[in-house]
Amino acid sequence: MPYPTVTEAARALGIHQSTLVTQINRLERDLGRPLIERAERGRRMRPTRFGRSVAAAVRKSGSGT
Repeated sequence: MPYPTVTEAARALGIHQSTLVTQINRLERDLGRPLIERAERGRRMRPTRFGRSVAAAVRKSGSGT
């Protein structure tokens, strides 16, 4: 979540933006709730409360690397 947009996050990961969007959409569908609030003009993307909980659980499990 340190990136302001999905495009910048994808660039940092070395993947296409569409690939990252597809994966985020799949996760959100599988988990049943949105993980991020998408960036809009003048506003960065940011995690939802649920997204922060999922990220914390991943970090705690040691699977975040």
